[in-house]
Amino acid sequence: MQIRIASLPLLFLICINTVWSQTDTLKTGYYLNKKRDIIYGSASILSFGTFYYLQHQVKPLSIQEVNSLNPSSIPSFDRVATHHYDITARKLSNILIYTSFLARLGIFYNKKSRSALFDIGVVGYQSIFLSQAIANGFKLALRNRPYMYNPNVPMHMKTESEARFSFFSAHTTTVSTICFTTAFAYDLYYPNSKYKNLMWASAITLPALEGFLRVKAGKHYPSDVLTGYLVGLGTSYLMHKLHLKKQNSPRF
Repeated sequence: MQIRIASLPLLFLICINTVWSQTDTLKTGYYLNKKRDIIYGSASILSFGTFYYLQHQVKPLSIQEVNSLNPSSIPSFDRVATHHYDITARKLSNILIYTSFLARLGIFYNKKSRSALFDIGVVGYQSIFLSQAIANGFKLALRNRPYMYNPNVPMHMKTESEARFSFFSAHTTTVSTICFTTAFAYDLYYPNSKYKNLMWASAITLPALEGFLRVKAGKHYPSDVLTGYLVGLGTSYLMHKLHLKKQNSPRF
């Protein structure tokens, strides 16, 4: 299931233009630049949308092509995924995405981070759109999903275009991005919090759990989820570093 964030770009751009001046300036925290962040956000959104469109132009494999697939062509490290097709794991992996979005709201329990809600939100949005744009682009490599090699999976699922988008895991990328953007922001605004280690432990663990569920569901190979995990971490760190506030930096 492709994460359903395609309807958010307009909201993102409206927020930048209408809410920019409503957040308080803190001595430490994220520093936003209107022109720069519109460029970052727009480029990621455009890439995301373009790759999403191109995915919908991909034709599914025929029954004959599906039947000719040979699991021995898959690296041994990934072959274990072809034996899995757990519907419960698939449902749980979808639930984990939405609960991770809700859990992110917990960072705003304190007045300090609530005053920077827009800044933290912009950095989070940019991280998610960038990571999803990268994931969508790589899916055009057309790697068949593990369940394509599983004889217990119905043929009608194997002959869908979606069955060709295994590399890499957008679900794992999403949870990784949400968790690590939250952890980086929490560490920045609450450097002395006694819950900081718990926040980092959760950020490290939840994307790994998401990856396990995606492999268990037969949707992805271990290399797919590992890549998604690292891309989510990398884009979160990149956007975190790009937006760190310099002492006495002007807002524009």
